[in-house]
Amino acid sequence: MRRFQQYLLRSWIVFFLVVIGIDLLAKSRDYNLSIDFFTFTLVVALSTIFVIDPVRRRHMSFTFHFGFVLFTFLTYGLLSAICVGQLTMLIYQLRTFHTAIGRRRMLHNYPFNVTLELLLILPAGLAYNALGGTHGKDFLLIENVGPLLVMVLILWIVLLFQYKLSNFLLGENIPNSVMLPLLRFEAVVIAAELLFGIFSTLMVQNNGNSGLVMTAFALFIIKRSLGSSVHASDRIEHWEQIERLKEAAWKDGDAQFIIERYLRQLNHFVRPDIAWIKFDFGQGESIYYSLKDGRKLKADHVHGIIIEDIIDEKEEVLLYGMQQEWDIRLYDCVPEETQSILFIQPEATEKINCSLFLASEASGEFTKDFGYELYRALRVLSWAVERAQERERLLTDSRTDAMTKLPNYRALQEWGDRRIRQRDLYPFSALMIDLDHFKQINDTYGHEVGDIVLFEVAKLLMQATRITDLVARYGGEEFVVLLPNTDLESAQIVAERIRETLHANPIQVEGDSLRITASIGVDTLNELGDLASLIRNADRAMYIGAKFQGRDRVASYQEWKERVI
Repeated sequence: MRRFQQYLLRSWIVFFLVVIGIDLLAKSRDYNLSIDFFTFTLVVALSTIFVIDPVRRRHMSFTFHFGFVLFTFLTYGLLSAICVGQLTMLIYQLRTFHTAIGRRRMLHNYPFNVTLELLLILPAGLAYNALGGTHGKDFLLIENVGPLLVMVLILWIVLLFQYKLSNFLLGENIPNSVMLPLLRFEAVVIAAELLFGIFSTLMVQNNGNSGLVMTAFALFIIKRSLGSSVHASDRIEHWEQIERLKEAAWKDGDAQFIIERYLRQLNHFVRPDIAWIKFDFGQGESIYYSLKDGRKLKADHVHGIIIEDIIDEKEEVLLYGMQQEWDIRLYDCVPEETQSILFIQPEATEKINCSLFLASEASGEFTKDFGYELYRALRVLSWAVERAQERERLLTDSRTDAMTKLPNYRALQEWGDRRIRQRDLYPFSALMIDLDHFKQINDTYGHEVGDIVLFEVAKLLMQATRITDLVARYGGEEFVVLLPNTDLESAQIVAERIRETLHANPIQVEGDSLRITASIGVDTLNELGDLASLIRNADRAMYIGAKFQGRDRVASYQEWKERVI
């Protein structure tokens, strides 16, 4: 039996035991409903208004409806208060029954909520009655101070106990750092409900049901004020965090740098137990990154990846506050201790989309409002990465020869100028390569075939050199190869290997086999020098020592230096 099923069975067993106990107590004490139908309907209607729009802190809802339970108890007795509380709880749970998550939430949470409701009113109510507390028209505040104080004390004990109860019945895990602020807020709520219960009872004595409506309106104002304050403080905190995220996305940098910076910033205020972000670049190309350390993840090592199949395409934010709310398919791909899950998938840009998965062992770790703020921040990230990639593409295009796909003259200058200043890359050599009789190929076969020859030669040059070398198209049929950490002798060996590679790989065009040869000049710098002189000397050696000596050969500048000068 899975963990959530064990908690489900446990909570319903406790629920039925409590209901049976209440029934036996009511029969033994001869309790009966003393409230009239109109007043009962009015109380339920007013409490329903409160429960359909609760104040939310994390995954918990504060409805303020318990004030009506207290009013009913002080005015009509314990059994009537229990009935009002239970009916209000049922309405509260049914309000989200139309959704799949709402139905799962009711199945698991209803027994707990009902049990907690009973534990709040039953011990406190029994203690109040045992101490001689009065009800209805006989209720006087001064005469009932003692029973009321005991009642308040019991209520507080039950409230402190409720988090242990939720862990026992639902498996909730709420960290102490979170529990304390929740208790402080609950203290304010209970204080408002107690005051309402007492003053509404006194008002009804003098003004009938209109007094209940007036005090309910005052409680509603308090509830809305507290709700607005909570919402505003959460929004301010979230706004500051999200703005920092957006700033991280829009700062200059390449796509990879933007992603890494964004993940670092996000990790400052979101600390889940499982977290990944996915970038979908279209055409089936997707990359997963771990939020914790920014490393790339393999798809088969990603926890909770099934959530991409669960979420509806039109759904922007999927939030599970507790394990009991999950889609059943999640249980097989997420660790058993996990409780809260937040998954966000902004609508895609034209070329890129990103989605975010967060999971925590703490219940209610994420909120819907925070999810939508992150949704907007992820859209900004998508735009920023797309813009960076487009900038990188344009930069690459400006430095790439369109015909051969090799670096062009501009890229050669930038790459060479940076490296030729580094002492640890010396000796530094250059090859100037010129294809022999290339004009005849263009004249005989046409420029289209000539372009094919240049493209194939470029591939052969890449095969004959190291990954640390640079092969660039210099112009026309000329190519330059820069060789860091290569002395003159080694550079000549590379040049000979290139010449032999061209010999051994004739190019097939239009049914003919074209044998391509090249004249190659070599020069080497053993100490700091400049790139222009290095290439110029290699070019001179290529013409004087190779081209003018019959072509298809390698010549070094050192060998032909006197003739060049």
